[in-house]
Amino acid sequence: MSATASTPAEQQVGLTQVLARFATGGTAAISDHAAAVTRALVDTVGVAIASTGEPAEQVLQAWAARQGSAGRASVWTTGRAASVSHAALLNGTAAHQLDYDDISPNTPMHPSAVLMPALVAVAEDRGLDGRRIVEAYDVGAATFRAVAELLPQHVHYARGWHTTATVGRLAAVAAIVRLVGGSTGTARHALGIVSSQVAGSRPNFGSMTKPLHAGCAARDAVMAVELAEAGFTANPDELEARDGFFDRYGDPDLAPVGDPGETLAERLEHWAETWPNDWGLKSYPACYGTHRGIDAALALRSRVDPAAVETIRVTVHPRGTTALVPFPPESATAAKFSLEYAVASALVRGPVRLADFVDPAFTDPEVRTLMHRVVVSELAEPPTGPGGTAGGYAVVEVVDRNGRREVERVDVTRGDARAPLTDAELFDKFDDCCATGGWSRDDATRLLETLTALVAGGPVEDVGPALARNLWRDERPVTPTLSEKEPRP
Repeated sequence: MSATASTPAEQQVGLTQVLARFATGGTAAISDHAAAVTRALVDTVGVAIASTGEPAEQVLQAWAARQGSAGRASVWTTGRAASVSHAALLNGTAAHQLDYDDISPNTPMHPSAVLMPALVAVAEDRGLDGRRIVEAYDVGAATFRAVAELLPQHVHYARGWHTTATVGRLAAVAAIVRLVGGSTGTARHALGIVSSQVAGSRPNFGSMTKPLHAGCAARDAVMAVELAEAGFTANPDELEARDGFFDRYGDPDLAPVGDPGETLAERLEHWAETWPNDWGLKSYPACYGTHRGIDAALALRSRVDPAAVETIRVTVHPRGTTALVPFPPESATAAKFSLEYAVASALVRGPVRLADFVDPAFTDPEVRTLMHRVVVSELAEPPTGPGGTAGGYAVVEVVDRNGRREVERVDVTRGDARAPLTDAELFDKFDDCCATGGWSRDDATRLLETLTALVAGGPVEDVGPALARNLWRDERPVTPTLSEKEPRP
């Protein structure tokens, strides 16, 4: 995709121009996915609130307070007002803090943790109609997937990049541009600006910095659009330039066959229509790479006695362990990225909850003993059931001391678009997240009503007051951490 390989037509309408035209509405109309976007908003705000009082959240809030960022955008974990960029940073980090935010089953990314904090903050700051968030989110969701395909994603991720942070910056810029009705010129310069800020490394998975990636991506996208609107310039062809975004973060030789500009345009149009089919809301507050294993372990739980288990073999599809941490996990936070811990926890305690990733649960002797009996491996062909791994799989085999063997295979996780959470299950998750963040049921219900009304055209000015009930958290040191909270039954 470097300039040396470009055709004259591609040079005239390059990748940056293609994405800018898509962002500004210069292509076919986008379908109205209001129901899916509403679910994304509710889920993202809920999981952010659940992180209230976590050590990383407290450190970041204290840092932000020292910066003195006044503004009209709401900080979800405190109800305070902040500048649009600070709100995007704080809310994006909080949304990704507990690894409970949404996923894309076909690509390792968390779209809403970047898109929603940026879009809501900008909408509040500018007093925009909440209905515009739907189309803007569609643009961002499509950009996330189309750009990842063009890199291609598996090469990008294998190099150690965190797609949520890297591709997320471009996706959020495209979404904000659509939200504010920006020009193609603004979009091209904003894409050039934000492409220069791209960062986020997978070695930080399991640390406080991983969720910061999402917050920084949201903040940088806001900054890039605001600077470009004010006349700040960048290379308007940055994505396709020699040593530009796709050269730096992708591999042109492994990208999809065909003209890059035409391919990007086609994939943007495709994903604008179909992204809800490659989407899911998490059932468990852990890395998505653990979810199939958790589902399989839960299905086995009634058929095995954890105390009698000799060996647990977990087999997953190729690259199915890429996002996971080395065994054994060194902390409750790192345990969110441990298939061994997740499977052991599910077998011993049942459905995996927020309380399973705090120190008392992490040090549970029964779970720790069992997780050391888990052996994880990757295999191209599943050891049981039909062949093929196009969508990924996990097989959990439990062998007890008497040699009795129980096996369960899961291809589609609960919460995936092919097996979605019901509205009732989503609202229960939201309520539980709010309770974990210290909210009453009545306050959580009012916030839920405000968020669902926003996407339907409700006043954006109502978001701040709905969150402001949380302003009692003036004394940050006494705010309970997750380990001190009692999740609602």
